[in-house]
Amino acid sequence: MHVIEVISLLQARVKGWLNKLFFSIRSWFFDVEYEPLTLKELETFIDKWVKEILPKLIYTKERFDCDDFAGLFKYMCIKETKKNGVGRAIGKVYYKGEFLGYHAWNIVILDDGSVINVEPQTGEAFYGSILHDWKYELLAVIL
Repeated sequence: MHVIEVISLLQARVKGWLNKLFFSIRSWFFDVEYEPLTLKELETFIDKWVKEILPKLIYTKERFDCDDFAGLFKYMCIKETKKNGVGRAIGKVYYKGEFLGYHAWNIVILDDGSVINVEPQTGEAFYGSILHDWKYELLAVIL
């Protein structure tokens, strides 16, 4: 390996470590242990959320917006399942590639070791960062 390749490799690793460190600093974990949900538990709660809870909620700018939907989803899901593997995600949202602003949604730790996103304003769950034409860029988590 040439010196330039070694330096490039080290820079990439340092950047990776810094990203993980800064993510940890920005994120907030209140508990020491988190109990994951089964996919079935999450699906059952989302079904209840969409049919019984969501229709009663009214989006109100700056009063009851994305962070409030995410907070309510988190707390009601924990209350319903008795498991605390639900968090609020904070990040950027893009629609068809255009940055729209900052947004809050939910993440759920599943018992298979995966993490799934939930858009609490629609009740849709998705893996990765894409939901239809929307891209979610995670910046921090509050668990």
